[in-house]
Amino acid sequence: MKTSKKFATLLLTAVVSMGLSSCNKLYYQVYDVNSENMVQKDNSLVYENNDLKLMYNLWGENGSVGFIIQNKTNNDLFIDLTQTFFILNGKANDYFKNREFTKTSINEASLSAFYISNWSNYLWTNRYYVPASTKYIKGTSTGVTTKEKAIICIPANSWKVIDEYKVTPSIKQTCYKKTDYPKHKAFVATYNKDNSPLKFRNRISYAFDKECKNLKQIENEFYVSDITNYSKKEIIQTVKEKVNCYDIIKTKRKYFKICGPNKFYVTYKRK
Repeated sequence: MKTSKKFATLLLTAVVSMGLSSCNKLYYQVYDVNSENMVQKDNSLVYENNDLKLMYNLWGENGSVGFIIQNKTNNDLFIDLTQTFFILNGKANDYFKNREFTKTSINEASLSAFYISNWSNYLWTNRYYVPASTKYIKGTSTGVTTKEKAIICIPANSWKVIDEYKVTPSIKQTCYKKTDYPKHKAFVATYNKDNSPLKFRNRISYAFDKECKNLKQIENEFYVSDITNYSKKEIIQTVKEKVNCYDIIKTKRKYFKICGPNKFYVTYKRK
């Protein structure tokens, strides 16, 4: 009798553990994005005219709509942030908010991993690493406070980064377990420009005079065309490689298998 009770207890513990493990599984909902006025070049979605070049890479959690703007001319170019907006499903969001920023340098402190959207890499190649959780170590810090500028200058033949907003969609559920929690991957939905549930755009206003009296405007438009769910194993791979050219031992690094400048993802767990 005691043996039966012990077996039942062990069985119940195993079932509960399996259930908790199942609930903690991580899934990725990937959004494919189309844009009619941009082309994909190398690692970017690109818009270009005689004055400037705009480059996007949406890949990352929640979809970054920040962009690199390159001045192609021999004159200084001015971006009027008071007339520049991120517009999501018709709602306009200001780029200029009249804020103050404090730039902080930390002494005797370090981070276990750099945030994946490191803009210092011109073509965003490190966006395709799987981000690690960030851990902070205590340290002293000093800061310099600056006020946000309403008009920013991009010198002749140079570039700057404007990075403010993310798309941040809600998870699209089908109420069908094999689709919402797939073993590998499962197609969720497809859309066109007219029926897409997520349409967003950047309206960028610029001029070549400091007062921005002769404004020109560009609108980079995007819409979600496909949604697909992936299990963690299906979307992530581990690769052994040298982090530094002089390393003797290769380091394991995780990469996304499917990624690109015209995609982004949202993570979720089984309920």
